[in-house]
Amino acid sequence: MKEMISQYTPLWEKKGGIYSLAQGIVYWSPPETCNEALQKALQGRLDDDDTDDASVPLLHTYGPAQGIPQLTRALERKIDEENQLSNHHVMVTVGANQAYMNCVLTLLDQNTKAVVFQPYYFNHVMAIQMTCGDSSVVVGPTSEDGIPNVEWLEETLRNQKGEESKISLVTVVNPGNPTGVSLSKDHLQRIVDLCQQYGVWLVLDCTYEYFTTPSHHQPLATFSDSQHVIHIFSFSKSYSLAGYRCGYLVLHKDCSDVWQNLLKVQDTIPIAPPRISQVAALGALKAGKEWVYQQYQTLDPSREKILDALSCLPQTIGGSGAMYVMGKLPEDDTTPNPIRDDVLFCRQLVQEWGVAVIPGSFCGSPGWIRVCYANLEPSVCAIAAQRLKMGIREILRH
Repeated sequence: MKEMISQYTPLWEKKGGIYSLAQGIVYWSPPETCNEALQKALQGRLDDDDTDDASVPLLHTYGPAQGIPQLTRALERKIDEENQLSNHHVMVTVGANQAYMNCVLTLLDQNTKAVVFQPYYFNHVMAIQMTCGDSSVVVGPTSEDGIPNVEWLEETLRNQKGEESKISLVTVVNPGNPTGVSLSKDHLQRIVDLCQQYGVWLVLDCTYEYFTTPSHHQPLATFSDSQHVIHIFSFSKSYSLAGYRCGYLVLHKDCSDVWQNLLKVQDTIPIAPPRISQVAALGALKAGKEWVYQQYQTLDPSREKILDALSCLPQTIGGSGAMYVMGKLPEDDTTPNPIRDDVLFCRQLVQEWGVAVIPGSFCGSPGWIRVCYANLEPSVCAIAAQRLKMGIREILRH
């Protein structure tokens, strides 16, 4: 999409530029506590509630593979108090993507398969493909509301007896990317129980843990007693630390063999997460989740503008969590000009209307588009939404 935007940028230089509703980023800056922590770290000091040593060597040396103690301790407190995960290891990673890659490299091999649900987060699929090949990716369906189909999962797991290559990993993102859908704990519990019944690992990607709309606002569903569930978190979205690349995975302490193998993967890829990123993450934790909630509330007008822009499409999903909405393009003869090529549709939006969104094909759902409503300030998002609305109506009309 960046290549597509750059291709048509000259056409829009005198019209305000091209507005991107494509990449999943937030418009706000990190909390000031991050800058304060970084400034102290550059002076060789570190705020830490658990030590009296204010002169901790930080930035220029290797750190522990699982993360610096100051951050892992803070995260252990956080997951205990907020997520009810009290008997778990914490491993700091280079973003949530690396956390997921660590899981894939540890839990999968050439004789295993992994389930993702359509529409999926494309980086999850690529991680599996690079590790085990295309045939290892099993794509499951979702309902019209973007809810993973539990009945399909049960049937698929039950019917794989005798197969040489079996499913050993299921991945669910909650709240969802690209769906923008928040899943109930009851629904997730059914998936957790099925994975336990059939001896399958479940990776629960909680990157958007604080991103739920008021009508769906509830504590994030986590599963503290389920040793086969690995939870993944991120600082990229909530605290706008995407460029720092800092996430973490959480594993039950009774899974010691898996933990040791995760550490081997960690030591092989980054050796250890960058210290400066972990300092920024420590600063973010001082701001806390209430700071994130305040930022997320500013997205309410943007969400409504985007939903309005997509209202002429046959179907939309999302809006209850994360920062995405998906819209289905017409595919039958009830419209003057059915749109079947979502990539071409998105190219037309960029070229002719100066607004960019993600083709659903990139997420395994051709004929759809994914729109992010968090990457522009609300006043600018309103302009982008108007362009999107006019562009959709005009393209469909012709």
